[in-house]
Amino acid sequence: MAYKKFKSNDIFRNTLEMHPECSFVVYDSQIYLNSRGKIVGSNVSNIGDIPAGFVSLYELNVDRASGNKIYPFITKNSSLSSFKTISSSDFNAFVYSDVLSGSYPMSASIVREFFASTATQRTSSAGHLTSLVNTLNYYQPMSNHYAFNGPLGDKGTQNVNLISVPSIIFGSQIKKGTVDLKFYVSGTIIGQLKDENRDGELIQVGPTDSTNSGTVAGVVLYNEGFIILTGNWDMSTGDYAGFAGEKYTGGNTKFAPKWIYFAAGAGDGIASAKLPSSSFGITFKGTTRTQTVTMFAHAEKGDLNHSNNPTFKAYNQNTASSATTSSYKENNNLGIKNIVSSSYPDPTGSFQKITYISSIGIYDDDRNLIAIAKIATPVKKTEDREFTFKLKLDI
Repeated sequence: MAYKKFKSNDIFRNTLEMHPECSFVVYDSQIYLNSRGKIVGSNVSNIGDIPAGFVSLYELNVDRASGNKIYPFITKNSSLSSFKTISSSDFNAFVYSDVLSGSYPMSASIVREFFASTATQRTSSAGHLTSLVNTLNYYQPMSNHYAFNGPLGDKGTQNVNLISVPSIIFGSQIKKGTVDLKFYVSGTIIGQLKDENRDGELIQVGPTDSTNSGTVAGVVLYNEGFIILTGNWDMSTGDYAGFAGEKYTGGNTKFAPKWIYFAAGAGDGIASAKLPSSSFGITFKGTTRTQTVTMFAHAEKGDLNHSNNPTFKAYNQNTASSATTSSYKENNNLGIKNIVSSSYPDPTGSFQKITYISSIGIYDDDRNLIAIAKIATPVKKTEDREFTFKLKLDI
């Protein structure tokens, strides 16, 4: 086998930054991601084995029957390895050689939480909001609307709508200037927010001349993946001035459409029958960074024109020049098969050493094979031809 070493100009390392667009629709307490519905499989109602609107972390257990699912497991031993979801007390209850198991798929989607202004109405999940105090205050130089408790209000006592976007969906951060929230009633848009200033402020931009147009209704935490809405004005104006509202809090009382009720039904436990007319749209672009290595493998003229493959030699030759019961010596004058084509049925053209390059192996310094690049169609290599193969590896 021929080994060739990459030169300094043959390897390039780059970072690809991409901004995939993501779109959520919330309607009737169901979440829809990128307009995808359920795909019925042979064994499950959704081949991804996850609810609609969710993303599967590893995309395992695709259309697998209930008794044939992949799952993670660890055997308890002296290394004391465990899953993060198992507490210390539960772990100590296991004896050595017990098997600790989990389940796949692991999935995630957006979650909406509403925090009422009255302290007695706030649930134990209020810690999800108060845990963002330092983060919100950190971004206050960008806008005073970030301040947890400032001249524009106290998020500790306001009605607050918190929408959490998992990082598996947006990557390393939400791209600034791409957040777009739309509030619909009976399919007609009654409010639209955008971060058009790219400073995290969500400004009402539509419909044209709508109530509080140009007013900030909330902020975006781009790096952390949170949307915080505090807009508390009634949007049932114009054609919807007489709209009686809906049960946005999940109870039996109807409320006028407001930004603090945006995305109601997105993982917050509100039953589907509570919101027959309202729907919500969330669109943004994420940011993903992929490290890439580009390598150029060269096959110069007069190089790589010999093969150790037995078919490289002419057929039906005596491979041994001498052989006994105790020794074997290979013939040094074995002929190479001439595969040069000819215009005639039987004769061949003038002899040339010809090989076909079908794959390229990448080795480390210790000559351990770490990657193989396969070529769709083997490339014919003669002594007077040279090639450069471009290999790209995403990490």
